Amino acid sequence: MKSLLSMLVFSMIMVSMSGAYSQAETGEPDDPETKEELSAEHDESGDAHHGNFLSKPKAIYNYFRSHYDDGLVFESKNGNFRIRARTRVQVQFSVTDDDTNSTDTDFFLRRLRLKLDGHAFRPWLRYVLQVSRDNIKLDQLGDASGIQLKDAYIDAVYFKKIFPRVGQFKVPFNREELNSSTSLLFVERSIVNTEFAYARDRGVSLYGFLGKHMVYGAGVFGGAGIQGTEEGTAIGSNLFAARVQLNFGGTLKYSNGSFPSGGDYKLVPDFTKVPVFVFGAALVGIPDLDIRGKTPDSGALVERFDELGIVRGGVVSIAADATYKLPGYNVEASYLGRWIDPDEGGGETVYDQGFRIQTGVFLVADLIEIAGRWAYILYDTSPEAVGAEEVLIDTSLELTPGINIYFSKNNNWKVQLGYSFINNTFTQGVPDEDQKVLRIQFQAYF
Repeated sequence: MKSLLSMLVFSMIMVSMSGAYSQAETGEPDDPETKEELSAEHDESGDAHHGNFLSKPKAIYNYFRSHYDDGLVFESKNGNFRIRARTRVQVQFSVTDDDTNSTDTDFFLRRLRLKLDGHAFRPWLRYVLQVSRDNIKLDQLGDASGIQLKDAYIDAVYFKKIFPRVGQFKVPFNREELNSSTSLLFVERSIVNTEFAYARDRGVSLYGFLGKHMVYGAGVFGGAGIQGTEEGTAIGSNLFAARVQLNFGGTLKYSNGSFPSGGDYKLVPDFTKVPVFVFGAALVGIPDLDIRGKTPDSGALVERFDELGIVRGGVVSIAADATYKLPGYNVEASYLGRWIDPDEGGGETVYDQGFRIQTGVFLVADLIEIAGRWAYILYDTSPEAVGAEEVLIDTSLELTPGINIYFSKNNNWKVQLGYSFINNTFTQGVPDEDQKVLRIQFQAYF
């Protein structure tokens, strides 16, 4: 199935490019002066000369042009075909210290990705294809076995009030996950995102713009996770998701990203030219999740089922986030909640909660920024839900200060440094666990 999806998207791009050449070769030129020249030649020389002209089509460079626009762009001169290629490289060094008095150091390629986006046949038929090789150790540089298809979807934006998206893409849920890893305020996302986000999946969604201030998205997903491999955040159950976003202070435009809000309302946490305020709310429902046969790497939700002794149950997740951005300053807050209603195993209904606040301020405009984040997870450990004798994680706290240096005055070329302190508490009087992580990451996005 994953090969079929990859071949489908790749074939669409190749066919679109060849179709553009064919359409440009047989159709009328876009330049009015060229049309007049051809008409004059036909009148003066008759059909024979016109036939000679048709037998000698112009070179392909007469129908396409290329340039650089945050990536290498090839597009047809009639505007119906466009493809942009972008490469992302993130190199990370980290030092991790915990209560075992052991210190681990890592130096690796955090992300290596190739992204193709653009439109085909008509400007409103948009597509994205992204492949990735993440977390590459130095001794794995020649190993291509870990390449994943991250994104492969098509948007048919004929009507902006309502348009479909089909393929593999991010579930429209919490803002922190929807924001690209290219544009994070910190080296890594928070512990709250790790616990509550749903990441990517295969499905069908409807998105749209209502007026000048509202964007919405709602979809149905299969729960198979990235590439249908049952890895990462795979749950193997149908998932229903919806998100609504209200935007004030700037200009709202379409963006071919994980969530279509663009213009002054891109999900990027900083680099705004006008003051903007954004409020988002989202809902995810999983009517029947059965974890039998799932592996430990199936994600935080499956892991939570397992530690609670729940084999089968329903899940409802909610998210609310607010963002305020000024030129040189930003602040973002979010709340996430998750109900787990057991059908087999476990006790009563469990409700876990996550909180996150982060902010950033430029010390030197568009160059040096300092940032701070507080994140907190409150797990439901009530005796009715988990049992009086169980030893489970009770709370998790993260404190992360950081500094960012933007060489390109945007997120394309930057260095980030962050230090995270993470504290986990447990039930039954089990001692706390602390972890300290220092991360330095260089990013090149071109």
